Amino acid sequence: MDQIKSFFSQKKLDKKFKKAGTGHTLANSAASSNNASSSVRSRSHDVQPSSRPSVAPSQPSSESAALAGQAALMRIEKKFQDNQPQSSISKAAKAQAQRELEEERKAKEAAYQSSVLSSKTSERQFESAPVLECILLVCPFCSDSFGKQSIDNHMHECLKQQMSDAPSVVSVTMFLSCNRNPEKLAAGKDIFIRVFSNLIKNASDEKFQKLKCSTNAYKDKIQPMLGHEELLQAAGFSLQNIPTNEPDTSERAWVNCEPNVELLENLVTMLNEGQAMKPSLDRQAKLLHPKDILSVGPIYYPDDFYNLSKEEIAREHQIRRERAEKELQLRTKAMRERDAQQEVRKYNYTLIRIRLPNNIILQAVFRAFEKFGDVVSYLRSNLAYDCVPFSLLDATGQSFDETSFISDLGLVPAAVLNFHWDDSILRDVIEARKETEVQFLSNEFLSQLG
Repeated sequence: MDQIKSFFSQKKLDKKFKKAGTGHTLANSAASSNNASSSVRSRSHDVQPSSRPSVAPSQPSSESAALAGQAALMRIEKKFQDNQPQSSISKAAKAQAQRELEEERKAKEAAYQSSVLSSKTSERQFESAPVLECILLVCPFCSDSFGKQSIDNHMHECLKQQMSDAPSVVSVTMFLSCNRNPEKLAAGKDIFIRVFSNLIKNASDEKFQKLKCSTNAYKDKIQPMLGHEELLQAAGFSLQNIPTNEPDTSERAWVNCEPNVELLENLVTMLNEGQAMKPSLDRQAKLLHPKDILSVGPIYYPDDFYNLSKEEIAREHQIRRERAEKELQLRTKAMRERDAQQEVRKYNYTLIRIRLPNNIILQAVFRAFEKFGDVVSYLRSNLAYDCVPFSLLDATGQSFDETSFISDLGLVPAAVLNFHWDDSILRDVIEARKETEVQFLSNEFLSQLG
């Protein structure tokens, strides 16, 4: 319909141009003898060509007339082009060009975001200060220390050795404690509760006595979990080959032909109410003497240690550019403090060193999101006189709020604190115990350190 309207509109326009007669030539006096300038077709709606007297065109005497004529010609041509219908090919070409420009813009934005994300990821890959060689966790079942990557497998093996004592309790504890991904643990626990509950309600139905290993739910949510086999065995299931609908074929499935309803109800209750036993952080406590610190001497690095790669240079350039842009912005004090905390919060662990009055340093590892009161409690439990008040101060003599997080106090990735005792109370305690020498740490703690 639009093409039909455009076609007849163009026909009407051509008819009006024909009625207007021949066009007039606009040219200056100097160029009229050599070549004629562009012709302009004039249109008239009120006066017919037959009634208009013939008037000889006047020749402009200045360059402004030529420019005016060219401008009039451009306006007419533009209006003529706007009235022309666009072909489907030209529309498709314009749409394709716009899509390519949009894709190019999105690609540039994605490249920029990935570069920023990679720089942030590389900055946050360090969980602790470089002085810490590794982070150790203590197994809650045997009190041995292992690395973060191997603690789950060790807890699994440790509980397997205790399976014969109480299969139900140990299997549920194994499943809840060895799988520390909350989303996967919740999904797997829901499936076990649903399978056991259906078997309790339909104990004699063969359909609910089988758990096929070929289903997507089993492959994705049960099989990757540690302790799933032990939990199924404790519930009375056994792994068997069962026939399928096709002849001479079978598949693997967990089968419980004689379910124990009371045992299954107990397992469901423990899965709903049971709590995971999590490993604790190994403080890796050490006593550093001044002579030990001085004996280390300076540390020398090879020359290639200071060579930067292209990625490191690009990341450093990005960091400096962002820092320069932030300095040009007007920011509040809270915004500046938040930016300063970003470098602090990329560490998950911190190394705290406490300098005692006899210049011996007690070193221990803490989580960055523990409270400062945990540092005070740990030290108090290992002091020889735990009843004597003490304080931990920084180099300027400033004390800390025990309810604040270690990361918020700026004590990450490492910090040195000075120990200070109340001298008056300390003297009274020493006189009451009739001791001649002040002892800072307890004998039990010193024996543990070896």
